[in-house]
Amino acid sequence: MKKKVAIAAAFLIVIIIGFLLLKKINNNHDDGVLIVSGNVEVTEVNMGFKIPGRVMELLTDEGRKVNAGDKLAVLDDAELQSQVAQNRAYLSEAVTKLEELKIGSRPQEIQQAMATVDQAEAERHKAEKDYQRAEALFGKEVVSAQYLDTARKTYDIAVAQHNKALEALSLVREGPRKEVIKGSGDRVLQAKAALQLSIERLHDSIIYAPASGVVLQKNVEPGETVASGLPVYTIGNLANPWIKVYVKEDKLGCIKLGQKAEITTDSYPGKKYEGTVTYISSEAEFTPKNVQTQEERVKLVFGVKVSVQNLNDELKPGMPADVKIVLR
Repeated sequence: MKKKVAIAAAFLIVIIIGFLLLKKINNNHDDGVLIVSGNVEVTEVNMGFKIPGRVMELLTDEGRKVNAGDKLAVLDDAELQSQVAQNRAYLSEAVTKLEELKIGSRPQEIQQAMATVDQAEAERHKAEKDYQRAEALFGKEVVSAQYLDTARKTYDIAVAQHNKALEALSLVREGPRKEVIKGSGDRVLQAKAALQLSIERLHDSIIYAPASGVVLQKNVEPGETVASGLPVYTIGNLANPWIKVYVKEDKLGCIKLGQKAEITTDSYPGKKYEGTVTYISSEAEFTPKNVQTQEERVKLVFGVKVSVQNLNDELKPGMPADVKIVLR
């Protein structure tokens, strides 16, 4: 009886040892889950100015959290401000001129033109009398030919000035031509476009955060002259991080898009984060050196992204994490 009990106990021990060995071999694929490790990654956005210039202010620093719309950096904008003011003045002048043309001639302008005609007519009449008198005196040989010639020239000038005054009066009464009004309207549109462009350039002298996140890197210092597009800050979007893990080929068939996952980190022991498989690589690659041992590095694996909820922004870029993917 004791011998049978000993044999049964030995058999049970063998079964337990075998189970433990099997569990050790398949410790990452047990109970319908796959356990892998990786690092937290986030979408990185390089923020730069759209125009070149000298950096006047940097309003945040590395490691600081920023919210969408926060002002991050400012260029020296004195010249841009001056350009905006100048273009506003040009637009105001062009609009005033166009309004005057549309209104047409004012009564005061017509009266002034009529007064000019009356004065020119009086001068013409006087010059005509003087010229007639000079002709009569020249016929009696009282005055010289030069005197007669001067009187004739004075009369011709008076006639020309009278005709000019009549034409001016006619133009004032008719008002501006359509093509003149159209040209003035075109100048207003040009002035508006110039003003809008200068305002946009002034706006481009400021960097605003496109989304909430954390400043991962600051690349310049105040006083530096930067080119357009040069990264000033690198912002990490903490709202939608993911864990990049690597799965061996023999386990890839178990991974499907949309599978739920549970993420844990050493930084927050006991706390679990919900995740979802959102990407499975279609090409194999060698496992990165910082993920597996030297023996495992020679094996081909497939990259998998597990998106994770990060409501309190606790997960930071580069943070190691363990991922338990629910296969069932």
